Amino acid sequence: MTNHDKDLLGNPLSKDDKELLELYARLKALAVRTDLPPVVTANAKQAMVMLWNACNDLALIAEEPGCD
Repeated sequence: MTNHDKDLLGNPLSKDDKELLELYARLKALAVRTDLPPVVTANAKQAMVMLWNACNDLALIAEEPGCD
């Protein structure tokens, strides 16, 4: 991902910014697991994309969510 101290514009990350990034990373990890039921994987991916939208809009990440 990106630097965990600053956003893409060089501004320091707030506590809330860091929490959003942590949640996104946790959902991203869930989305690639193969031992979960398909419904769990699908919903984890959907939630990950919603958090990606928030992180992207706040200039916290510069990656694509990478899920189908």
